[in-house]
Amino acid sequence: MDKITESLVEDYIASNELNLKKMDDKFEAFSTYCVISKEFDETFDIEQVWLNDDSTGIDSVAIVANGKLIGDKDEIDDLIETNNYLEVAFIFIQSKTSNTFNSGEIGKFLFAVSDFFDSKPRIPSTPKIKEKKGIMEYIYSKSAKMTKGAPICKLYYVTTGTWNNDVIVKARFDEGKSDLMKKNLFSNVFVTPLDARSIQKYYQATKATISKEIIFNIRATLPEISGVEQAYIGTLEFNQFIKLISDEENKIIGSIFYDNVRAFQGKENPVNKKIKETLEAKKFDKFTIFNNGITIVAKSLTVAANKFALFDYSIVNGCQTSHVLFDCKDMKNINKMNIPIRLIVTKDEEIRNEIIRATNNQTQVKPEELTALSDFQKTLEMYYNTTKDDIKLFYERRTKQFNNNSSVIKSRIITIPIQIKSFAAMFLEEPHLVSRFYGRIIKHLGVTIFVEDHKPIPYYISALAYFRLEQMFRYHSFDPKYKKCRYHMLMLVPYAVKNFSRPYFNSARMEDYCNNILKELETTSKSIRLFNKIAKIIDDSKIDINNRDLFKLQSTNEALLKPFKKF
Repeated sequence: MDKITESLVEDYIASNELNLKKMDDKFEAFSTYCVISKEFDETFDIEQVWLNDDSTGIDSVAIVANGKLIGDKDEIDDLIETNNYLEVAFIFIQSKTSNTFNSGEIGKFLFAVSDFFDSKPRIPSTPKIKEKKGIMEYIYSKSAKMTKGAPICKLYYVTTGTWNNDVIVKARFDEGKSDLMKKNLFSNVFVTPLDARSIQKYYQATKATISKEIIFNIRATLPEISGVEQAYIGTLEFNQFIKLISDEENKIIGSIFYDNVRAFQGKENPVNKKIKETLEAKKFDKFTIFNNGITIVAKSLTVAANKFALFDYSIVNGCQTSHVLFDCKDMKNINKMNIPIRLIVTKDEEIRNEIIRATNNQTQVKPEELTALSDFQKTLEMYYNTTKDDIKLFYERRTKQFNNNSSVIKSRIITIPIQIKSFAAMFLEEPHLVSRFYGRIIKHLGVTIFVEDHKPIPYYISALAYFRLEQMFRYHSFDPKYKKCRYHMLMLVPYAVKNFSRPYFNSARMEDYCNNILKELETTSKSIRLFNKIAKIIDDSKIDINNRDLFKLQSTNEALLKPFKKF
């Protein structure tokens, strides 16, 4: 392995506190992170996709549906209920530290991927592969909802060598792709060989701040606005707008829509259908008067005549329009169209939030879609910033906000979904809900979470307990069989430390209540003792820990809590 790749691998391992000794394992985890980061736009846990098992011929399996990384069949039902369609990608990764593309090893990988989709597999399935296969089979049982076409399948083979289009190796890849297409399960199959330079670029891209240069001819400069460095309103030529929302591979850049409160709702959404109908009717000249336009917020901007270089920008309103326009980018004569644009340059977080709220008033926005903008979220982020040393955690209120901050240990980042699930499990005693998407959890929990007068400490304490448990799994100091019930273990934490009478979340007594738990979580050794005690509670309950479906039932919660209810 060359020195550059080795250095990047070690940087990734250190920044994520991964307890891996062998370089083969390190490179597998590193390659998985790099590839999935390119395919999936949100923060994710490597354990969600990395199999960490050499027996299958596949290092990692990721299933992405409607832009979400899927970990449970229930999430598929959530997507169907929300979007009424399924758009699926299966992603497989195999990596080798060797400096060659070995056709024999490639053949094993291609065979393993093919075997994954067979009804009678020939390779014995590990527990993780069985889990992924179960999700895959469930997805295909919902084929009627695949209105955009069959799933796509992507295969990545990574080595530390140099890809030189070897005829024999390329033929092996082509044969594997052809075999997969013959299954009639996919709309397309993509096989990508990645060498050392390619994987290096992938990793560097995870740390890069997005920037683009456009020609912005038709514009007016807005008068001075407090807290805003520059502001413009105007129209942008279609081909210039497409530059802003697409990458060098001609794919839409999902990350620029993080600050948009609503994800893309799909082509069948009535508003989106109407936009497309306008385009199909060739009403390009009327688009600027029919559409509310796009609002872009950038952290910095340089201007030279009509050339505008935007840095660290996002589209905070116009996600639906942007996706429809991207989908129609090859339509004849569409380049003649102009897009209404508002461009605001500010580093002020509160102004950014006010812009998001104001520009989204024209459409009905669900409460859970504004979660990251609430005042409580900002309070919670500030509370996390007060924590220190070994109990230091970082609250990621905006997706990937710490990606280019090398001082932040990535394993200590708590995302909004993790926060919701850990708090719901520990303090609301609802661990059976965690297999749902977080927006659905908020909808179910209603006004019981992220309330303005809540103390931030129970949210932090639940996240710290989650972090400690994950840390134990990561360092192999706790039996991995308990991963299936990790959120039920969080529910039992207050009882295991004999905190039986929980105060209201806005009560001053909540500080003392949580500090009692903190005493048992402040060091790794204390945490191990605590969770071993909780593991014994689960063992004594006689609940079948291998039955994942049991942990989706309210009755399982009640069975685990029954011994404590007398207190």
